[in-house]
Amino acid sequence: MDVLPHMQDGNSTGDTKVKPEISAALRQMEGELTESKRAQEELYGLVNDLEARLIASDAELARHKMAVKNVSDELESFSYSVSHDLRAPLRHLIGFSSALAEDFEEGLEPTAKSYLDCIIRAGHKMESLIEALLGLSRITRQEMTPTRTDLGQLARQCEVSLRETAPERQVTFLIPDGICVQADPHLMKVVLEHLLGNAWKFTGKKERATIELGHKREGESDVYFVRDDGAGFDPRYAGRLFSPFQRMHREEEFTGLGIGLATVQRIIHRHGGRIWAEARVDGGATFFFTLFD
Repeated sequence: MDVLPHMQDGNSTGDTKVKPEISAALRQMEGELTESKRAQEELYGLVNDLEARLIASDAELARHKMAVKNVSDELESFSYSVSHDLRAPLRHLIGFSSALAEDFEEGLEPTAKSYLDCIIRAGHKMESLIEALLGLSRITRQEMTPTRTDLGQLARQCEVSLRETAPERQVTFLIPDGICVQADPHLMKVVLEHLLGNAWKFTGKKERATIELGHKREGESDVYFVRDDGAGFDPRYAGRLFSPFQRMHREEEFTGLGIGLATVQRIIHRHGGRIWAEARVDGGATFFFTLFD
């Protein structure tokens, strides 16, 4: 019986020795498996940490929503109190003061008449302030329905209303076509009523004035603006513009409650945008805003 000779390299079909390159490959595979296992364990740890953070974030979000709801409820309760508890005695004060001034007009000394007149005027102003605060509260809580909204069309409606208040004024309105945004049309009309109304008011001492609604592109954002060439304001105090009851001019110069720009800012914020202003004294003012930045 013939026997197969051994191979010259010393290996046979039953030889258990492993070639060096195979041994090296096995060691490399073993190292890679160990590293893979370590990476897998590290990944599991990261996943567990992420899950824990997500759970914590969900809990924090739930607490935040509850806090927002509580604030909203408190605001609604406050609005109710202001509407009913404060306005009723204020109306009594105004009513009785007016009755006193009318019924005893002949018997009142000039000084007493002057005091009563001051009380009545102050009462009416406080009534207006309360109404403005209630309006600001309603704006904050009003439901939004964003739709395609033509800012130019809304601005032209505001222009018509403003011209009716003083048809003798020489004011040029620059309102282009095609400035359309995705926003709540009712809230955006409030924005333009306040911005254009301010422009109308603060150009009131000019013989001829220009008020402009415009749009430009800055980087990735669409920026809209209302510009006038009126009284302007000191830019050092621009940070106070959007706080309630903050005024840039004396009341005897320009009347107002100082609530309009605060209302505008809240509406713009509700649309995910921002608002800012540039101006100089007697050099006009420009109010810029964005939506859904």
